[in-house]
Parts: sequence; C-alpha cells; structure tokens
Amino acid sequence: MLANTERSPQQIILLPGLLEPRFALWPLRWSLRTHCEQVECWRDRLAFRRVETSVSRLADRIAGDSGVDGPIGIVTHSFGDWVARAAIARQANHRVSTLVSLAPVMRAGFLPTALYALTGNLISEVAVIMDAKRASANLNCDPRVRRLVIWSKFDESLRRVDLEQLQNVEVREVMATHLSIALQPRVHRMVREFMFPGS
Repeated sequence: MLANTERSPQQIILLPGLLEPRFALWPLRWSLRTHCEQVECWRDRLAFRRVETSVSRLADRIAGDSGVDGPIGIVTHSFGDWVARAAIARQANHRVSTLVSLAPVMRAGFLPTALYALTGNLISEVAVIMDAKRASANLNCDPRVRRLVIWSKFDESLRRVDLEQLQNVEVREVMATHLSIALQPRVHRMVREFMFPGS
C-alpha cells in the first residue's frame, strides 16, 4: 500500500472558519475542480458549534484505507484548520494525504481578543482560540501528511507560530488579510500546485 504522502488526493474537503459561510470558499472550490472532480465544502455551524462533535464528524469522514478508498486532501481556513488537525490526530486510520492551511488557528490575534472581551466563553470557537494550549493543539497531527501553511501578512485575527520543528510542513506568506487570503487567485494557484505537483 502506498504511504499517504505518495499520492495526489482523489477527493478534497474544504473547511471554512468561524463565522465564514461555505460560499466564501466557492472560488477556491472552482479552482481545484480543474484537477479533482470531488471537491466538497464541509457543512458545519458558522459559530457556536460543539467543537468535539465537529471533530468527531470529520474524523469519521476521513477514516479508511487510502490505498483502497483513495487519498483525501483537506484545505482549511482559520478555525477549520483546528478542526482538521484534531480530526487527523484522532483518526489513526485516516486517508488524508495533503493538508493546506490558510491563516490557521494556532495563536490568537486582535479580533478574537476583542470578541472574547465582549462575549467571554460564550462562543465555543473563541474559547478555543483564546486558550493558547488548545489553540496550538495537534500542530504535529501526523508527520506523514504533506502540509502547506500559508500565512497572511496582515492578519487582524491570528498570529503566526514557528513551525520549523515540524516535519513535512512547508510555510509561505502572502500579501493578504485574514479574510482575503482565501479569495486570492495567487493563493488558489499555490494550493493547486501543492495538491497536484507537476500540474
């Protein structure tokens, strides 16, 4: 059986972030469909999600044998990355070959801090982001998975984390804000080329 790192994905799951409607990832979905017919925008609550339920649902979705059922690629934005990392770490027998993280949740920035000052732990996702240990959980979710982390240079919501100690992780930065990063054609091209090397 081929290792997770040796095959391009046959399916791609897009995971939106906190307060982000699924349609915000449609341009990225259209871009990826030039190389993969099965590109799915993951359904979850915009906010107030039961984070453990979200993680369990995704862990069930990615379960299986990539050699038999085909490898899966995941592209996340913001809080979607926290969910994906937790699901991959939880599911020992997963099919994820590639993970691309756009402005991932690993450390809180200005906007979550302001939102936390107004709401406290009322919003479950903000409670996770504001807890430094939880926000950076599962950074090394599975070293077999090829990973690309793309940070936005002008991120009003999250701060960068040093990932040099992680294996199989490539890090880039683009001129973008937290919200605009998922909409940029340049970022779409970077995601495509990483998911499908040589394309």
